[in-house]
Amino acid sequence: MSTSRTPEVGRRTYLKGLGVGALSLGAFASPAAAHRGALQRELASVRAATSKYADVRKAIADGYVLGSPFVPGMGYHYVNHHYIIENYDDEVDITKPAALVYGKNEGNGKEELVLGAAEYLFDEVQEYEGPFPDPFHGDSDDGMWGFAGGHWGLHAWVHVNNPAGTFAPFNSRPQFNEK
Repeated sequence: MSTSRTPEVGRRTYLKGLGVGALSLGAFASPAAAHRGALQRELASVRAATSKYADVRKAIADGYVLGSPFVPGMGYHYVNHHYIIENYDDEVDITKPAALVYGKNEGNGKEELVLGAAEYLFDEVQEYEGPFPDPFHGDSDDGMWGFAGGHWGLHAWVHVNNPAGTFAPFNSRPQFNEK
């Protein structure tokens, strides 16, 4: 009687095979992962550069001026006109947003401003139909430019969570809405 046996694969050979398969899979996934990593680094650099503006007085000292009344779903916009993007092909320094967006916390009988977003403003006429500047890696900010106040704007909610997404124009959190 003959018995056939399947040759056993040694543990080392098995683990090597898994490693080669994982590396092969990684080669296909790495461009997307690289973009996600680059985007996270960019958002962290914006957060670090603008965190000093948690105190609105520091923003004012650095040239930001109140540029809007309280806008429901956004908040107050403090604008530095030196950082407005004027042409599609302008080099954009993401650590110098044209606007800072503040919400309001009310408690203990006083109102405090809370830094929520950095906003990039593109100074083109309302009828502009060309491409928009692309300051961040990946596609998550595509289609998020909106027209308001004479500028196209892109929010990056880097100081508070926005349930609608990092680049969504509106934030449903209470600080950024009328109570």
